[in-house]
Amino acid sequence: MTTHTFQVRKLHVAVKGKTLLSVDALDFPAASMTAVIGPNGAGKSTLLRALIGQTGQGEILLHGAPAAPQVRQGKAAWVGQHGRYNMPMSVRGYIGLAAYAKKGRLNHEQADALLAYFDLAALAGKRIGRLSGGEQQRANIIRALLQDAPVLLLDEPCNHLDIRHQHRLMQHLSGRKADTSAVMVLHDLNLAARYADHVILMDKGKVVETGSPEAVMRPELLEQVYGWPIRRCEDKDGFYFRS
Repeated sequence: MTTHTFQVRKLHVAVKGKTLLSVDALDFPAASMTAVIGPNGAGKSTLLRALIGQTGQGEILLHGAPAAPQVRQGKAAWVGQHGRYNMPMSVRGYIGLAAYAKKGRLNHEQADALLAYFDLAALAGKRIGRLSGGEQQRANIIRALLQDAPVLLLDEPCNHLDIRHQHRLMQHLSGRKADTSAVMVLHDLNLAARYADHVILMDKGKVVETGSPEAVMRPELLEQVYGWPIRRCEDKDGFYFRS
């Protein structure tokens, strides 16, 4: 069993001559939750899009082999910032698109369980475009989870989610990380501190530091990157931040 999911070497992303992302070497541990944090414009979303082959030049491996063919084969599921919700189909029909992505049959029992877990069971027959933003985001997350891919990439998955469903999502991902490694862009430092096993701190298109939350999320380093006073507090459950 490999100890890494993605391995990145000499990755470069530029648009019209402007460098958006430059990463010399970066490894993502397997069987873990990795949080990518940093201020707006740091390159977090660009990094995730590069991992699935949407942008960039360089070497990207997934489980020791070139990533792009594996992504096309459904070995990595994707939750973007914005889903396509104007399709004339129900919530159940939308999440059923996972069967096409995984190139197999949909597990209806698993689908029902996830609809219930994310409080969408009563809305399963409703047209996806008529849901609220948070409800649509939950449907998008369920669709990705139903792909049963060994790696899940989520770009700001907690956008539009209320506090209950933010934690429900993070708890679910934590519970399945032995089988599904997650890489996610997060803006909430407290969610990253509480749930992530590994943190990648970015700024200005570069990786500033990687490691455990305790090692990376130091107040002085976060203040330097975010340009704002940040105080780290401790309690019986670990640490959290106040600004």
